[in-house]
Amino acid sequence: MDTFLCFLNAGACGLISLALIGAILSPKVHDGIVIKIGLICLAAGFGCMALRMLGSTTDTVGMQRAMLLINSGIAVVIIGYLLRKSKRPGCVVTEWGDL
Repeated sequence: MDTFLCFLNAGACGLISLALIGAILSPKVHDGIVIKIGLICLAAGFGCMALRMLGSTTDTVGMQRAMLLINSGIAVVIIGYLLRKSKRPGCVVTEWGDL
């Protein structure tokens, strides 16, 4: 039963990682640079988590690093969302304007 739950969790993390990669590459998702970096961290974290769960060893350091990627990705996405919502409506601000 423990092996089944491990494979089920690894599959779920893999599917979440694939969905996040789809969101990163999709032109329909209008995200900025900050949110895209957060999504990349989330996709990498869930992918690492899936691979660590499928591995035969119980590497706690690898799992902690994967969770760090996931948590930092969530924080960056939230910060990017708050930065986007704090802008005035109708005001388009770009980071490339100074170039």
